[in-house]
Amino acid sequence: MDGKRTLWILVALLVVAAGLYLSASLFFPRLLFFPYRAMAGETPIYSSTPIPPEIDDVVARADARVRESAIFAPGVLRRPILLTAGGARWRILSLGAGTSFGLTRSLGGSIVINRSSVAGDRVWNGSTVAGSRALTGVIAHERTHLLIRGRFGPLADGQYPVWVREGYCDYVAGGGTLSDAEAARLRTAGSRSLALFYYDSRRRVEQTLRDNGGSVDALFASARPG
Repeated sequence: MDGKRTLWILVALLVVAAGLYLSASLFFPRLLFFPYRAMAGETPIYSSTPIPPEIDDVVARADARVRESAIFAPGVLRRPILLTAGGARWRILSLGAGTSFGLTRSLGGSIVINRSSVAGDRVWNGSTVAGSRALTGVIAHERTHLLIRGRFGPLADGQYPVWVREGYCDYVAGGGTLSDAEAARLRTAGSRSLALFYYDSRRRVEQTLRDNGGSVDALFASARPG
């Protein structure tokens, strides 16, 4: 009887520990094991590895792009960035986001980054096609998701098509993973890479903004179903 009771206690403790860890990953990801911390401008940076001084320039360049957005709000510059170095920590915090370069948590607004090199200004997602991108661009892209939610509501991710949300984020970031020539080569080869969808979405956003005089509000209004 005592053996069964001990087993049930152990199981209960494991369930509680798993629940606490999942809650931390969802709501307070920086409480997980990030032994290194720095400030880059207004942005707190948490990392699983030492943070090189180049982080200041990387974040400053990303912030300069975000500030150019017509829907800029300064609060996004204070949201924490978590550098996971990929691996298990990325898989847990991204909740299975797979080959993403980064993501922005809906709750709390923390930005989680896949395996990266701050000194080299690169992020890798493990994909064999378009598998790396500038860290500067990834941070600007993810901050723009926060701008979209701030402007169009916390449910914007469910109310607006993926192409306009991701396309506008890449537009603000100054581009995506593909150049025009690379996109053309992939299309000629019959590729179905997700990178092509992002490329086409950005170009569609660029064209729509040219046509409507640069209004981001009109861009999103025209893209919303119904």
